[in-house]
Amino acid sequence: MPDHHELPAIGWVPAWADLQERSAGPVDSGFVLGAGAGQDPESQEYVAGWPGPGTEELASNAVAKAGVRLTLLCADAAAAAARDHAPGGLAPVAERVLLMAPTAELNGPVVLPENSQVALAPMETFDAVEITVFDHPVAKGRIQIRDDFAAVAVTELPQGPEQETFEQGLFAAMAEEAFLHGAEYLHMVVEPEAAVRYESSGWTAAGRLVSFGRN
Repeated sequence: MPDHHELPAIGWVPAWADLQERSAGPVDSGFVLGAGAGQDPESQEYVAGWPGPGTEELASNAVAKAGVRLTLLCADAAAAAARDHAPGGLAPVAERVLLMAPTAELNGPVVLPENSQVALAPMETFDAVEITVFDHPVAKGRIQIRDDFAAVAVTELPQGPEQETFEQGLFAAMAEEAFLHGAEYLHMVVEPEAAVRYESSGWTAAGRLVSFGRN
């Protein structure tokens, strides 16, 4: 797993795009993501590692069109430099944290409340993970595995003291699925304020996603 000074790999990005029901294709040294649900069909997001080759060309693509983002994936230690050296014509608009966790560490037993069930259902671009209690959905997540890269997202959790248990149940189910398909790590993108909570439960901050838009 990368430390805070290493450039994180970006091979997981297409799987992450699938979770958002967005297209993803290779471009130069990164990927271009299509519009998500509810977004302008013309909007795009270029994702690349930073520092790295090809970022200037991707930046020029973002400058040329309104609604297009450039997102640079960088090590934690390089995030401030990425923000301070925004490509010409672009300004920072968002920042997220890439978390990683070994599937073997999350794929453990979780004691769920009585009458709970965990199910995975294939959807068009991802597998939906759901925990029900008395057949009533209480927690939901998504997982997609591409080329041994697994990306996950938690989309719904209940309020109350059992929230953490249900979340652990989702991660355990997703880690087992990833492990069965040969993926050694789960990748998850979260807002910075959520990262600290996850880092205390088996996840490691592997990088920062710094996004830029037109000035």
